[in-house]
Amino acid sequence: MIDIRNNNLYVPIIAITLAFGILGWWQFDVLRLLEYPLLVTLVLLVGLPHGATDFLLFQRIIGVQLTRNQVFRFFIYYLGAVLGYLLVWLFFPVLALILFLGFSAYHFGQSNWHYLKAPRWLSSIVYMVWGAFALGGAILWHWEESSIVIHQLIGSNMPAWSAVTMGTIQWVLLLITFLLTISLRLLSNIGHHNLVREVLNLGVLAFMLYFTPLLVGFTLYFTLWHSLESMLNQVKFFKGKWPSFTLVQYYRQATPYTVLAVIGLIGLIGCHSLLFTNVSLISIFLIFISCVTLPHLFLIEESFK
Repeated sequence: MIDIRNNNLYVPIIAITLAFGILGWWQFDVLRLLEYPLLVTLVLLVGLPHGATDFLLFQRIIGVQLTRNQVFRFFIYYLGAVLGYLLVWLFFPVLALILFLGFSAYHFGQSNWHYLKAPRWLSSIVYMVWGAFALGGAILWHWEESSIVIHQLIGSNMPAWSAVTMGTIQWVLLLITFLLTISLRLLSNIGHHNLVREVLNLGVLAFMLYFTPLLVGFTLYFTLWHSLESMLNQVKFFKGKWPSFTLVQYYRQATPYTVLAVIGLIGLIGCHSLLFTNVSLISIFLIFISCVTLPHLFLIEESFK
């Protein structure tokens, strides 16, 4: 697996993350002006493409020449998972949100700790705790913003939690993540080098997530820390079957599906007043991301195996 900690991308990503954290600390309102352009640009360039080669991923996992029936079944199952989860959002929004947060936390943690050599039960705990920290940094530290979006997603069923309480929960999550990382070193599951890097990453991300607006923090984490590394890992994975496969070819393969995803998002936005009343565009975007993430997560899990 490719690890951004061990190549030339690591220092620029750390520098960019720190720069946004410092800018948010110094000029928070400036980042307010940048959050939507930043979201659109990075999601289009990195976020959506990293999940737009799922068919290639399926081909690589199967490892044989696919029949027409297998191709048809793949797209039926894929679209069925997307549309099925959309129905869950329509009729059981609380359940849909809980599932989204749960599998997103696992997915983010698995991406960060893909090199971890530990029993399955311990790895799963590490994935969930680290992913909960990453999600919580955007959601819990900015509860006054995120609670509005969550209220739109699930309606009037949301308890009236205070920003202080939610922020405190995130600080506890940060502490637990730190202590768990130290424990992995004490148990010899990671080396000293990885311990230093993980603690550095934890501090840099916490600094950026705390001082930047919700959308800015989530966008930077999702694209630069998660999607980019996932893209590079997929390119390496594809090289196992197609040795001449390059990043350029990756984007070439991803472009049609990225365009389809954008068309699907536009369609969902266009009819959102019929499906989801009184819901903002950001809420619609999150619903869309959750729907296309579900089948992607299963394929990534198979690729890790």
